[in-house]
Amino acid sequence: MSLSTLEAYDLVRFAEAIDSRLAAADELLAGRPGLEREKEWLSTAIQIVRSERAPAPALLEKVRDLPELEEVREEFAFNLQNLWVDTLEKLHAGITFCASSRSPVIEALFPHLKFPQLRRASREVIQEFAAGYERRLKSSYVSRILARDDFSFVRPVLDQVATAYSTWQACFAPVQLPHEQAAPLRAELIALGKKLDIALRQARCLAEAALAPIPDAFENSGLAAKPRKRAARGLPFIDPAELGVTEASTSEGEATEAVPLETDSAEPSAAELAELAALSGAAPSEPEPPVAPEAPPEPLPAPQAAAAPEPPPAPEPTPTPPAAEPAKAPSKRGRKKNDPKSTSESA
Repeated sequence: MSLSTLEAYDLVRFAEAIDSRLAAADELLAGRPGLEREKEWLSTAIQIVRSERAPAPALLEKVRDLPELEEVREEFAFNLQNLWVDTLEKLHAGITFCASSRSPVIEALFPHLKFPQLRRASREVIQEFAAGYERRLKSSYVSRILARDDFSFVRPVLDQVATAYSTWQACFAPVQLPHEQAAPLRAELIALGKKLDIALRQARCLAEAALAPIPDAFENSGLAAKPRKRAARGLPFIDPAELGVTEASTSEGEATEAVPLETDSAEPSAAELAELAALSGAAPSEPEPPVAPEAPPEPLPAPQAAAAPEPPPAPEPTPTPPAAEPAKAPSKRGRKKNDPKSTSESA
């Protein structure tokens, strides 16, 4: 069976999941009376897988810088990211045990307790949270409190947090392995992948036989699954908005003047509160002077409607011709010469 380096890596990771599923099936059988033969088969399957994958953790640590495994670099970082969050939770638990859950130093150092979200956060969100954590850790109030004798046991945990974060960051640093170092690592990973492929098939058969007396137990256990092909590259990232740890960025060159402290009180002073508020992007505690309301702007004049085009002049009516005047009756003042009556009178 020929395997690529990436396929061998996927088999190593898949063996981790099968190991945990076999352990869950073993607990299921342990609660059933009898089934001694089946329990022995399942125990043998667990032993086969664990013996073959024993060198896997150390080998994965060595092969993570192989160039062909660059696309799974995020998965290496994902495991280290969880270790870093573990140290942060350990630091929070230590301060809580030393002081109390309502201690101001907890609010100053961890204003947002979002540890589960940090385990799934993207690289950019992790870097933003770590930068804010470093700024708050170096603030005058947190430095003063953690320097007290009753907080001495917290200091080693602070070193663990810093070391875990540096190890996580190292996963993203480009490393060029020379061929004489990469070739034996590549061969060792592929050889381990081939051994695990056989061991996983044997364990699957034994687990199916062991779980046969329990209806649907093998199907529901997930032991019938096989390594799936890589449809997506890397791990999916959380809307930075889900974490809710956005912090105001401060310039690195900005110096903070030390304020002399009169007492060693566990409560932050006014200057320390102002410094913590600036680090967390909170609003200043002093109220701002009231600002006179501005006069409402004058309403803009309504835009004039565009002049409608003048209608064409109506055609002048055609003058009506004057009616014909009636004929006048002839005047009686004179008679015509050829009138017979006038002729007789003159005779």
